[in-house]
Amino acid sequence: MKGVYTEKIRDINHINMLKSVLDVINVTLSQQIHIERFHDNGEGVDRTYNVYKIISDDKTYILKKTDKYEVEVYEKFLENKNLPVPKLEGWAYFNNVRWILIEYIAGTDLRMFNEDMAYGCADSLSRIFNMYWQKNDFKDNELDNRFERYWTRINKRSKCLINEQKLFSAYSVFLDRQLVCPRTLCNGDFLQCNAIESNEGIVLIDWAFAGIMPYSLDIARLISHGSEKFFPFPFYMTDEYREIFLKSIYDKLLYKPDYKQFLWDVTLSRLNECIEFIERELNDESLERDEGFTYYYKNAEALADIILNGKDQF
Repeated sequence: MKGVYTEKIRDINHINMLKSVLDVINVTLSQQIHIERFHDNGEGVDRTYNVYKIISDDKTYILKKTDKYEVEVYEKFLENKNLPVPKLEGWAYFNNVRWILIEYIAGTDLRMFNEDMAYGCADSLSRIFNMYWQKNDFKDNELDNRFERYWTRINKRSKCLINEQKLFSAYSVFLDRQLVCPRTLCNGDFLQCNAIESNEGIVLIDWAFAGIMPYSLDIARLISHGSEKFFPFPFYMTDEYREIFLKSIYDKLLYKPDYKQFLWDVTLSRLNECIEFIERELNDESLERDEGFTYYYKNAEALADIILNGKDQF
């Protein structure tokens, strides 16, 4: 068994707690419901999530432990917008914990990425981007404070590069661009495991890190963490599929910079993705630097070379 799977919950106290949450949400369910918990062993370590599949008669839902930000994103940006996201069924604050109930989307995630997924991701993401695209009037048109939290985080991240002069110089170019890069609604964690290929197309799930942020972040995150050789990664992606996705989403954007600037923005954000995944090891030399570190460090150096040579090469 590899990837996401579910197991039936048998502990009666756990079941009763979840039923109490559902009662507070006030969703209509049958007396007999079936509850399964989500697990993921796609990276070689079995992870258990506070995410549950709720089956009641012919209806299926996802119940998820979350925070106020995901609820706010749904209510402010996603609810009743005809966007490729699960429908919000309700939410509750129970025992000092916030829970969200959303539509269950039948299908598979994008770990085994292919050409159809590349086109589908471009279609779905562009629909969201086009609805919330902003240019440079951020002070007058800010819809949330997500950028401020993101800005604090990436400036803190830059400190891990204090002994990496080339990476630090390239990352400084990335930081400068973030202040003026066009923004839109981003998922914030658009990994291949956070989207479902369904009968209706690609549906983006997990909106806990979403908000109005530079558009290139979601694009870069999708294409930065897959490998044609897989190990040490749980995702599959080829350069051909990356190129299809990039060209397709650019074509579908209603508002956009020129193509050279678009590629430059994505390149800068890809550097940020690499630095994020080696940040802990750079901050703590006692941590083991495994194959994953080597992969991201090598890619970060290659991206830094491109950035420091300037965008004229695009």
